[in-house]
Amino acid sequence: MIKIANSEISGLLFFKMNKFEDERGFFARNFCKSVIQESQGYESVSQANLSINKLKGTIRGFHYQINGHEESKTVTVLNGSLHYKVIDLRKNSENYLKVVSFELNALDMVVQIPKGCAPAFQTLEDNVMLHYYVSNAYSPENESGIRFNDPFFDFKWPLIPTVVSNRDSNFKDFDPKLFIGLKS
Repeated sequence: MIKIANSEISGLLFFKMNKFEDERGFFARNFCKSVIQESQGYESVSQANLSINKLKGTIRGFHYQINGHEESKTVTVLNGSLHYKVIDLRKNSENYLKVVSFELNALDMVVQIPKGCAPAFQTLEDNVMLHYYVSNAYSPENESGIRFNDPFFDFKWPLIPTVVSNRDSNFKDFDPKLFIGLKS
Protein backbone atom coordinates (compact mmCIF):
# COMPACT_ATOMS: atom_id res chain seq x y z
CA MET A 1 0.00 0.00 0.00
CA ILE A 2 1.23 3.44 -0.93
CA LYS A 3 -0.34 6.58 0.51
CA ILE A 4 -1.46 8.66 -2.45
CA ALA A 5 -3.62 11.43 -1.03
CA ASN A 6 -4.93 13.19 2.02
CA SER A 7 -8.41 14.64 2.10
CA GLU A 8 -9.96 17.87 3.26
CA ILE A 9 -10.93 15.89 6.36
CA SER A 10 -7.95 15.24 8.63
CA GLY A 11 -7.22 11.51 8.84
CA LEU A 12 -9.29 10.59 5.78
CA LEU A 13 -6.58 9.03 3.65
CA PHE A 14 -6.34 7.23 0.33
CA PHE A 15 -3.91 4.42 -0.50
CA LYS A 16 -3.09 2.71 -3.79
CA MET A 17 -2.68 -1.05 -3.71
CA ASN A 18 0.57 -2.38 -5.18
CA LYS A 19 -0.54 -5.16 -7.48
CA PHE A 20 1.89 -7.95 -8.28
CA GLU A 21 0.49 -9.61 -11.39
CA ASP A 22 1.34 -12.76 -13.31
CA GLU A 23 -0.47 -15.47 -15.30
CA ARG A 24 -2.35 -16.59 -12.13
CA GLY A 25 -3.87 -13.19 -11.44
CA PHE A 26 -2.53 -10.72 -8.89
CA PHE A 27 -1.61 -10.28 -5.26
CA ALA A 28 -2.07 -7.01 -3.36
CA ARG A 29 -2.04 -5.93 0.26
CA ASN A 30 -5.19 -4.02 1.25
CA PHE A 31 -4.22 -3.49 4.89
CA CYS A 32 -0.84 -2.96 6.53
CA LYS A 33 -0.70 -2.03 10.20
CA SER A 34 2.63 -0.20 9.91
CA VAL A 35 1.45 1.90 6.92
CA ILE A 36 -1.78 2.79 8.72
CA GLN A 37 0.10 3.70 11.91
CA GLU A 38 2.61 5.83 9.98
CA SER A 39 -0.35 7.73 8.58
CA GLN A 40 -1.65 8.47 12.10
CA GLY A 41 -4.29 5.80 11.75
CA TYR A 42 -5.42 3.34 14.37
CA GLU A 43 -3.28 0.69 15.99
CA SER A 44 -5.53 -2.34 16.14
CA VAL A 45 -8.32 -4.09 14.28
CA SER A 46 -11.30 -5.48 16.20
CA GLN A 47 -13.44 -6.66 13.30
CA ALA A 48 -13.36 -7.36 9.58
CA ASN A 49 -16.67 -7.00 7.74
CA LEU A 50 -18.10 -7.74 4.31
CA SER A 51 -20.94 -5.77 2.73
CA ILE A 52 -22.67 -7.32 -0.28
CA ASN A 53 -25.15 -5.11 -2.12
CA LYS A 54 -27.34 -6.65 -4.80
CA LEU A 55 -28.84 -3.60 -6.49
CA LYS A 56 -27.50 -0.46 -8.13
CA GLY A 57 -28.56 2.65 -6.19
CA THR A 58 -28.45 0.98 -2.74
CA ILE A 59 -27.50 3.37 0.08
CA ARG A 60 -25.97 2.31 3.41
CA GLY A 61 -25.17 4.80 6.16
CA PHE A 62 -24.41 7.30 7.59
CA HIS A 63 -23.41 5.23 10.63
CA TYR A 64 -21.22 6.07 13.59
CA GLN A 65 -20.70 4.93 17.18
CA ILE A 66 -20.63 7.07 20.34
CA ASN A 67 -19.60 6.95 24.02
CA GLY A 68 -16.03 5.77 23.52
CA HIS A 69 -16.97 3.24 20.84
CA GLU A 70 -16.00 5.53 17.94
CA GLU A 71 -14.34 3.57 15.16
CA SER A 72 -11.88 3.93 12.32
CA LYS A 73 -12.43 1.93 9.15
CA THR A 74 -10.18 0.81 6.31
CA VAL A 75 -12.32 0.07 3.24
CA THR A 76 -11.60 -1.83 0.01
CA VAL A 77 -14.15 -2.43 -2.76
CA LEU A 78 -13.80 -6.02 -3.97
CA ASN A 79 -16.38 -5.93 -6.76
CA GLY A 80 -18.13 -3.05 -8.52
CA SER A 81 -17.99 0.65 -7.77
CA LEU A 82 -19.61 3.03 -5.34
CA HIS A 83 -20.02 6.67 -4.43
CA TYR A 84 -18.78 7.33 -0.89
CA LYS A 85 -19.50 10.24 1.44
CA VAL A 86 -17.83 10.97 4.79
CA ILE A 87 -18.99 13.57 7.33
CA ASP A 88 -16.52 14.92 9.89
CA LEU A 89 -18.42 14.86 13.22
CA ARG A 90 -15.46 15.79 15.46
CA LYS A 91 -16.33 19.05 17.25
CA ASN A 92 -12.63 19.88 17.66
CA SER A 93 -11.91 19.46 13.93
CA GLU A 94 -11.34 22.45 11.68
CA ASN A 95 -13.58 20.64 9.19
CA TYR A 96 -16.44 19.92 11.60
CA LEU A 97 -19.60 19.01 9.62
CA LYS A 98 -17.71 19.02 6.30
CA VAL A 99 -18.81 16.35 3.82
CA VAL A 100 -16.31 14.82 1.39
CA SER A 101 -17.45 12.70 -1.58
CA PHE A 102 -15.43 10.35 -3.79
CA GLU A 103 -15.75 7.22 -5.90
CA LEU A 104 -14.21 3.85 -5.07
CA ASN A 105 -13.74 1.13 -7.68
CA ALA A 106 -12.99 -2.56 -7.29
CA LEU A 107 -9.46 -3.42 -6.23
CA ASP A 108 -8.14 0.06 -6.92
CA MET A 109 -7.80 2.19 -3.80
CA VAL A 110 -8.07 1.66 -0.08
CA VAL A 111 -9.59 4.44 2.03
CA GLN A 112 -8.95 5.03 5.73
CA ILE A 113 -11.82 6.71 7.56
CA PRO A 114 -10.84 8.18 10.95
CA LYS A 115 -12.69 7.93 14.23
CA GLY A 116 -15.28 10.64 14.64
CA CYS A 117 -16.48 10.51 11.05
CA ALA A 118 -19.70 9.06 9.64
CA PRO A 119 -19.46 7.22 6.31
CA ALA A 120 -22.15 6.23 3.81
CA PHE A 121 -22.13 4.89 0.29
CA GLN A 122 -24.33 4.37 -2.74
CA THR A 123 -23.69 1.50 -5.15
CA LEU A 124 -23.15 2.55 -8.77
CA GLU A 125 -23.88 -0.91 -10.18
CA ASP A 126 -25.41 -4.24 -9.18
CA ASN A 127 -23.53 -6.75 -7.00
CA VAL A 128 -21.09 -4.43 -5.24
CA MET A 129 -19.00 -6.03 -2.50
CA LEU A 130 -16.73 -4.27 -0.05
CA HIS A 131 -14.50 -5.40 2.78
CA TYR A 132 -13.51 -3.23 5.71
CA TYR A 133 -11.45 -3.43 8.87
CA VAL A 134 -12.83 -1.70 11.96
CA SER A 135 -10.87 -0.50 15.00
CA ASN A 136 -13.63 -1.11 17.58
CA ALA A 137 -16.14 -3.89 17.91
CA TYR A 138 -19.72 -3.12 16.92
CA SER A 139 -21.78 -1.90 19.88
CA PRO A 140 -25.51 -1.76 18.93
CA GLU A 141 -26.44 0.32 21.96
CA ASN A 142 -23.85 2.95 20.95
CA GLU A 143 -24.69 3.16 17.26
CA SER A 144 -26.25 6.24 15.75
CA GLY A 145 -26.66 7.72 12.31
CA ILE A 146 -27.61 10.51 9.98
CA ARG A 147 -30.30 10.03 7.36
CA PHE A 148 -29.12 9.79 3.74
CA ASN A 149 -31.47 12.67 2.78
CA ASP A 150 -31.11 14.85 5.88
CA PRO A 151 -32.13 18.45 5.02
CA PHE A 152 -29.29 20.00 7.07
CA PHE A 153 -26.66 18.45 4.78
CA ASP A 154 -28.68 18.47 1.53
CA PHE A 155 -26.74 15.46 0.17
CA LYS A 156 -26.53 15.00 -3.60
CA TRP A 157 -26.37 11.32 -4.64
CA PRO A 158 -25.39 10.35 -8.18
CA LEU A 159 -28.40 8.00 -8.58
CA ILE A 160 -31.98 7.94 -7.35
CA PRO A 161 -31.88 5.73 -4.22
CA THR A 162 -33.33 2.27 -4.91
CA VAL A 163 -32.77 0.43 -1.62
CA VAL A 164 -32.41 2.03 1.83
CA SER A 165 -33.05 0.18 5.10
CA ASN A 166 -35.87 1.25 7.42
CA ARG A 167 -33.31 2.14 10.07
CA ASP A 168 -31.31 4.35 7.68
CA SER A 169 -34.50 6.01 6.43
CA ASN A 170 -35.74 6.84 9.91
CA PHE A 171 -32.85 8.63 11.60
CA LYS A 172 -34.12 11.96 13.01
CA ASP A 173 -33.23 15.27 11.40
CA PHE A 174 -29.71 16.36 12.32
CA ASP A 175 -29.62 19.40 14.59
CA PRO A 176 -26.13 20.90 15.01
CA LYS A 177 -27.27 22.78 18.14
CA LEU A 178 -28.09 19.50 19.89
CA PHE A 179 -25.22 17.41 18.56
CA ILE A 180 -22.35 17.06 21.06
CA GLY A 181 -19.76 15.85 18.54
CA LEU A 182 -17.61 12.75 18.49
CA LYS A 183 -14.20 11.88 19.86
CA SER A 184 -11.36 11.49 17.40
